[in-house]
Amino acid sequence: MANGQSRPPAGFPLRRAIGFFGGPGAFAIMLANPAPDGLSAEGWSIAAVGAWMAVWWMTEALPLAVTALLPVALFPTLGVRGIDQTTPSYAHPLVFLFLGGFLLARAMNVWALDRRLAITVLRWAGSSPRGVIAGTMVVTAFLSMWVSNTATTMVMLPIGLSIVAAFSGDEGHHASVGPALLLGIAYAATIGGMGTIVGTPPNALFAAFMSESYGIEVSFLRWMLIGVPLVLVLLPLAWFVLTRLTFRIEGRSSPEVSRLVASTYARLEPMSRAELLVAAVMLLVAACWIFRPLMVAALPWLSLSDAAIGVTGAILLFLIPVDLKGGRFLLSWKEAAEIRWDVLILFGGGLALAAGIGDSDLAAWIGAHLIELKTLPLFFLVLAVGVLIVFLGELASNTAMAAVFLPVAGATALGMGEPAVLLA
Repeated sequence: MANGQSRPPAGFPLRRAIGFFGGPGAFAIMLANPAPDGLSAEGWSIAAVGAWMAVWWMTEALPLAVTALLPVALFPTLGVRGIDQTTPSYAHPLVFLFLGGFLLARAMNVWALDRRLAITVLRWAGSSPRGVIAGTMVVTAFLSMWVSNTATTMVMLPIGLSIVAAFSGDEGHHASVGPALLLGIAYAATIGGMGTIVGTPPNALFAAFMSESYGIEVSFLRWMLIGVPLVLVLLPLAWFVLTRLTFRIEGRSSPEVSRLVASTYARLEPMSRAELLVAAVMLLVAACWIFRPLMVAALPWLSLSDAAIGVTGAILLFLIPVDLKGGRFLLSWKEAAEIRWDVLILFGGGLALAAGIGDSDLAAWIGAHLIELKTLPLFFLVLAVGVLIVFLGELASNTAMAAVFLPVAGATALGMGEPAVLLA
């Protein structure tokens, strides 16, 4: 204590400081007490680890990826799962699917293909405030289906700020155009991320959880059949709320914006060889993801998975030369090293915890104690779960929330006699 090693790092917000001590405190208190009736000591120990991880994830007391490594240290130590049973979760096929998606997105960013796409779409969106906001949201949502929400927002924000400045120079337009457009970027990035498995980490975590715990495969195409319709409904709805209800944006065109978009587009150089090649790889990978069921049906001997497609596409980026004499390829390892490796570890931690819950009697115990919820109308139960996660998600990372609550949701649904996928 004297050397300060047991204290949280300086500058901790109160929430993180509470979580820093609260996580291991909850773990210790639970292990100091006997397991509840009907639950084995193994299940109680896994619940204690889950409580520690949930507190640290929800308060972000430590980096999320560090918390995700707790099962590797604690499960074997407690004797609930061996190291050879715990670590495979960190190499789940969906982890490699997301790795491939991250690398493809990184290549788009390196060669500014995402920015070219954004400017090209905005050129056709017109110059009225409503049209520009709609165009900005559409391109943001589309990019976010393939690139992380944060990276998409970082690409679109400078473009959006330039447009806001142009509208500010036009005295005929209301000052609320800026907030509406920038909020449109934020909302569109979140909405677009729902469209594909690689759009945002919770999607892949759900797919991996269903595969690991219940043997239900959620393919890239199967997710899109649900995710894309959601995007097509929520995106126009968000645009309508922002432009007609919240800010009441007018529809008159702005000459300033027309000149800005036209001049920006004119400054774009012709597509480089690298951009064309990255676009070709992206289209090829996307087509293979979407049409994989048809490919497997036509070629039964072909053992093809979404993860294998994503990783193959990523490898191509390191193989296809841009400048053979200069040794330049579509992607270098230095560039690849900047992707979100921590998210991949977070996946593994969530899956390791879920596997521990599922393989012990903890999942059945949770389901049995929540069986009273079966008396509630199903519609209101799903609505209540959604509202709860939305509000808790305001306090913690979306991915961390998914990792904490997916096992609980699956066990609850089964306890009610419903499919696990319903609440998960």
